[in-house]
Amino acid sequence: MNLQASGAADCVEARWQRLPTTWRLMHERDGSPALSRGVLALIEAASAEPSLRRLYPFTTRFTLWFSARTSHPFEVAAPAVEPLPGGRFRVLSPTQKRVIGEADTAQAAVALVVAGLAGAAGPDA
Repeated sequence: MNLQASGAADCVEARWQRLPTTWRLMHERDGSPALSRGVLALIEAASAEPSLRRLYPFTTRFTLWFSARTSHPFEVAAPAVEPLPGGRFRVLSPTQKRVIGEADTAQAAVALVVAGLAGAAGPDA
């Protein structure tokens, strides 16, 4: 058994468990409840996708990212996704230089993220 890989997998799982709680608290205190609600919906939809569940989720502002590393510097391994003020969602390339698409639901946006995975490996440290 690779203990380093096991440690990374445990770290990823802990992050998936902790991230929704963090955003629920932010939603309660935040001045942008629609965007916070959108991030929560994205986290819930992404956590149901096995291919994303093996990556380390993190957020910057209101954007959900997926990393192949569990620590800085993060290695972005998939498109990013963010809620829009009108209730829709936008999927961005890993470099954020290109909009991949927009979707009406968090589930549809996450499907675009999954489709954009380029053989991303899970975290190694």
